[in-house]
Parts: sequence; structure tokens; C-alpha cells
Amino acid sequence: MGYRKMAKEDVYEIIRRWHAGQSTSRIAKTEGCDRKTVRKYIIKLLKAGVTRSEALPPKQKLYQIIGKVSSVNKRPRSATEELARFEDELRELIHDPKEPVKPKTAFEIVKIKHNLEVSYETFKIFARQRALTVKPKKQIIRIELPAGLETQIDYGRVGYLQDPWSRKNRVVWAFCGILSCSRYPFIQYVFTQKKESFAESFIDMWEFYGGVTEIASIDNLKAGVIKPDLYDPKLNKSLQEVAEYYGFFIDPCRVGKYTDKGKVERFVPVAREVFRKLKKLHPIVDIHELNEHVLIWCKQEYGQKEHGTTRVAPAVAFEEVEKKKLKRLPEERFEVPVWGQAHVHQGDQFFTFDKKRYALPVAYRGKDVWVRYSRKSRLLYVFYEDELIREYVINSKVINYFPEDFPEGKREMMNGGYPRYLLEKARVYGENSYRLIESVLEPHAYLNARRARGMIEIMKKYSRRPYFEQVCRKALSRRVKLPRSFRAMLEAEERQLALSGGIEISETGKQMVRDIGYYLN
Repeated sequence: MGYRKMAKEDVYEIIRRWHAGQSTSRIAKTEGCDRKTVRKYIIKLLKAGVTRSEALPPKQKLYQIIGKVSSVNKRPRSATEELARFEDELRELIHDPKEPVKPKTAFEIVKIKHNLEVSYETFKIFARQRALTVKPKKQIIRIELPAGLETQIDYGRVGYLQDPWSRKNRVVWAFCGILSCSRYPFIQYVFTQKKESFAESFIDMWEFYGGVTEIASIDNLKAGVIKPDLYDPKLNKSLQEVAEYYGFFIDPCRVGKYTDKGKVERFVPVAREVFRKLKKLHPIVDIHELNEHVLIWCKQEYGQKEHGTTRVAPAVAFEEVEKKKLKRLPEERFEVPVWGQAHVHQGDQFFTFDKKRYALPVAYRGKDVWVRYSRKSRLLYVFYEDELIREYVINSKVINYFPEDFPEGKREMMNGGYPRYLLEKARVYGENSYRLIESVLEPHAYLNARRARGMIEIMKKYSRRPYFEQVCRKALSRRVKLPRSFRAMLEAEERQLALSGGIEISETGKQMVRDIGYYLN
């Protein structure tokens, strides 16, 4: 198997599956790694005191243990780069229309011809990755799974429905779930494919079934998988927390391989047809009532008909066989958190989340952090590389910070010292100037300080003009906030004065003026 870097999350998932009783072979197949790798980490964790007989340590503590026992793998020098130089030549040899050769023979020809030091095992991996060979069509085999093992999940676009809040037609998606053994379905219509909505639909599905299967197979939509990858998929953090809380495992299918979850793929068109049928039967129904009707349909219509494959009604197979094999639900429903990634600004140490700004210590400037928000507790957690670094209580403030996060010189500015400094600068130019800057600094002095500073620079230039105080009063009455507007008013007044008053004569000029009698004599 080729090189693969094992992150903390990957090792954590291996240990979680092992603690749940899964075999080494199954973990290796699901996680896309070698059995030796799985055994290596299990042995290291056993030596560190983690056992199946005791409960798993908390996630953060387990991450610390993993960090201590994990060895840092260094990426070996890859030979695939050498093969990539001759990819076209290899392809021509294998697909020659007259005299094609087998892939192994093509590799031997190129290796000898160009004196390459590349193993045949490396070439086989390279050939699979680049699809050098023409693969024969696969025969589809229906795989039946034991009860309580797997639920297949899929999203499908089904049509339009009026949103009761906006009164506009919106696209409706169907969240579909199928129990692989009994074929008992679950459908939920939603307006959005956001990560939090996807996780909430999982919880609603488990509550509908009254239990949880061991595995949930999903495709690589972004609501569930942030980064699709055959060996190392990155799941959305909200869904990952739901999986840990309810005790099931998420297995993303291969990209573009609909056969990996064929049972639910064939069910999506059925969910679309039911949506259109219910819309015709209930013309003024909203999406919540529609979901009530579709669950009744799942139980009483689809659930009671004999299935074409199993020859048993899905509801009957579920009640008699599969329901007993499901894991029990926790006593309390899980609150799905909101996760988001944010960038800490290099200059001011703030990041933005949900239209509010939060500060972090100087060490995190320019870093990317993960933010977790819990609506129920109204707490905001900030993580950097899986480590909790800050907690905030959500309030009405737009800007949130701890003074100790900033150098001593900036604390006075953030506590109101800088706005006071600007007001004192404006007082030099008169009472009206002071009142004008005071109005600019409202309602939040820190956010409007740059505007106030710009207006003070303009005041410095025009403060000695005879119309200055008059313009300041006028700007104050008109609630002028922008420096360019204030400048335009001063320039307009200066042009008007030049047109109406003419040019004032200096003292030297007055000495040169003669009375008319001087010229008559």
C-alpha cells in the first residue's frame, strides 16, 4: 500500500472502532489502511493503558495519548514521479491497436529502456491511479447484510415548495435513509443541505427507527464530507460529533460509485414521486406537515408492501428482526453544534464568526482556527489543531476580547483611550468641531475612529478659514459622518466665498491706491 500520513483523527477513529469490537481486518478495510498499521496503533494504545474493558478516555485526553505514542512518519522519496515522465509511452504500449502488450511487459520495456530503479509493486499502484489498463465491466452482485449493521443515506432534489417564512418557492431536497437488511425507509424533506441540517436529519432518522445501526453509509456530498478521499475522507465536525454521541460509524462511499449504496440510490426517485403526489393531494401543505405525511407513507404504504428482493414487507422485517438488533438511543437528544473555520487577522488578532468579531492571543495571528458554537449553552469554543484555546460566552457585543490578549500599548486604545485622544484634538479647533467628532464616534467609537481621524485631518487644513465654524455647525445638523462629505462642504463654501467677496487687497496694495483727484491735478 502507498504512503499515507496518519493524523490524530485517523488514529482516534481506529481506536474507537477497535473499542467497539470491530476486527482488525474490518477496521483496515473501512479506514483504508493496512492491518499492520491498525495493529501497531492498537498495541501502542494498549501499552499506554487504553483497554476494551474500560470506557474510552475523553477525546481531548485520548488525543494527547495518541500524540505521545505516535511516531512521525517521514514521506519516502516517491518513484511515481519517474513513472509519470513515461506515462504516455506506457499508455501507448498497453493500448497499441496492432500489437498491445500487457501492463507488466510495458513496465519492463520502459524500465530497461530508460534504466529506471522502480519496483513492479510501485508500478501496479501507479497503473491503478492513472487508469492505464482497460478494466472489464464489473458484474453487479447484490450484497445482503445482517440486521442492525448498515443504513444507507442519500440526498436527492425533489421539487419546489413555498417557504412559510419568505413566501417564496424554494428548492426541496429529500434526505433518504434505508435499512440495508429490512429495506425500511425514512424520508425527510428539507430546504437546505447545510452541515447542521444534515446532522439533524440523522438524529430524526434514528428517533424514527427507535435505534441506531452500527454503520451509516453516505456519499461524498459536502454536507457530510468536507474532503472526499478514498483512504482519508474528512467528515464535517457536526456529523462526527453526532456519530460519536449515538455510537455509530460513518463510512463514506467512493466518489462516483453509486453501487456502494445501491439500495438507497434506487429509492431517491421514489421519494421524488411521493413528494409530487403529496403536493397534489395537499395543495396548501407546508414542509413540516409534508414530513408528517411522508412518514405515514413510509410506515403504512411502502412499509406494508412486499419488497421485490427480500419478498417480505419492510415494516414487518423491521419489527420482527431488525429493530431488536439496533443500538439503544441515548436518553437525551443531542444538540447539533455549529462548526466553522475562521482566519485570525494578521494585524488586529481578530477573527469573524456569525457577523461578530473575537480576539485571540498574539501567537495565533495569521492562523486558521476551528470554531464550535452551541446554541443551547450559548458558548463559543475556539480550537487550534484539535486543542481548545479559548471560550467565549455569546452576548450582544459585536466585538469581544480579553485585554490580556493584547500588548500593553494597545489596551488603552481598546478601552476608550484613543477616542478620547481624538476628541481632545478636535476641541482645539472649536466647540462645533468637538461636537461634530463626538457625533462621528457614535455609536461605537472604536469602529468609527478611522472616520474621525480623517475628519480631524481636514479640520487641520481648513480651521483658519472664516467659514469653518459655520460649516461645522451645518455638518453637525446634517449628521455628516464621512470625511469626503465634510471636505466637499468646506470646498463648496470656499468657492462661494471667492465668487461673492472678490479678492481682498493687502496693506501694500492699499498704499498704492490714489484718490481720483491725484490724477486730475
